[in-house]
Amino acid sequence: MSNNPTNKVKFGLKNTHVARLTENADKTFSFGTPRSLPGSVNLSLEAQGEMEPFYADDGVYYRSISNNGYSGDLELALVPDWFREEYLREILDDNGVLIESANITDPIYFALMFEFSGDKHKIRHVMYKCSVSRPSVSSQTKEASSTPGTETLAITCDPLADGMVKGKSTSDVDSTVYTNWFTEVYVPELTEEQLNGGSGTAVLTALSIASVTLNPTFDAAKTSYTATVTGESSAITATAASGVGVAITVNGNSIASGGNATWATGENIVKVTASKAGSASTTYTVIVTKS
Repeated sequence: MSNNPTNKVKFGLKNTHVARLTENADKTFSFGTPRSLPGSVNLSLEAQGEMEPFYADDGVYYRSISNNGYSGDLELALVPDWFREEYLREILDDNGVLIESANITDPIYFALMFEFSGDKHKIRHVMYKCSVSRPSVSSQTKEASSTPGTETLAITCDPLADGMVKGKSTSDVDSTVYTNWFTEVYVPELTEEQLNGGSGTAVLTALSIASVTLNPTFDAAKTSYTATVTGESSAITATAASGVGVAITVNGNSIASGGNATWATGENIVKVTASKAGSASTTYTVIVTKS
């Protein structure tokens, strides 16, 4: 899907899926396997939040903006029984009858995924923390020409504890991510700084020089290290998160991650830089002493 032309219009609704959300006390979360929710007719979600002006010096001095997610309606041909049991918490008794209880009010949260068509490519969406309230009960007598009735779920999509609300594929989406969109819930690798409005900083996730011990032990937040070697050369391996580039130099000469560095007697300067477009880069320095 990379570098596809951008859409000019969107239309249609299909491939609606849900995946149960589990949130933990430490603000971590996970999702179950997505399940198809068939019969999507219409989805309408309105942004929730306020833009409040603060007045000073006879004008708008500052505006505070809140993002409270989305709320609206999901219209289906028919709400499946399994969805009623799992997400509306209706009780399936031993005789195969679904029972609604007024005593069960706690919502079950889930990710909602769906797809819009476009003039160039399909757009895939995920809302990370959704809940629904029970639909109305209605139908009508059959006439000479009948239009099937539908059922509408009132749906609310809240932010996760870390602030994430939703995701949407673009024309440059990774092909594997796009293909697996309805197989597992896509969760991006974003830093807290990025989720709070900053561009983030590119860092390494691991750095090693053969079996040599780094002093101190590698930590992504620490950028200065020392090491001692006795051999003529050692392999340097540096890894980072997806999308982060890694560049390594030894005494000013470039080598690839996993390649062998040749050591001169005395001090050798290893520099490893992690970089990503739109983010601040980080350079790690290792002074390697060959005795």
